[in-house]
Amino acid sequence: MPFYQCIALVGTLAQEQKEEIVRDITRIHCETTGALPRFVQIQFDGVKPGDVFQNGKPSRAVRLHGRIRAGRDADTKHRMLDAYTDLIVRVARVPVDDVMVALVEIPHENAMEGGVRRPAPGEENPWLERLGSQMPLADM
Repeated sequence: MPFYQCIALVGTLAQEQKEEIVRDITRIHCETTGALPRFVQIQFDGVKPGDVFQNGKPSRAVRLHGRIRAGRDADTKHRMLDAYTDLIVRVARVPVDDVMVALVEIPHENAMEGGVRRPAPGEENPWLERLGSQMPLADM
């Protein structure tokens, strides 16, 4: 379910940087929430100069939007926001003023993956047991 979209000007991120961002987003999300790496999805979108604006002017900002299941406490989300901001600053080599990170919470009832509705946070184990008959755990 977690779906992260990283938006940056074309040429801002080399393939190696994208791969590092993918590894660290997956690690941070899973360590912080207990989610399975199998479900973490990340997409990079490159935009042309003049297609992104802030304060009425073209922007060079790198944006990371994460869509996550609702139900995490404020401290958990704050730790994630801090870690993702630090990650983008470090890997993209941009000033913190050029980084915007946002988490959008989606009710678990509104997310389906592989034809299976996602569980509420904290209900993963019973969900995995039920799912086991439909999907081998090795695939998770």
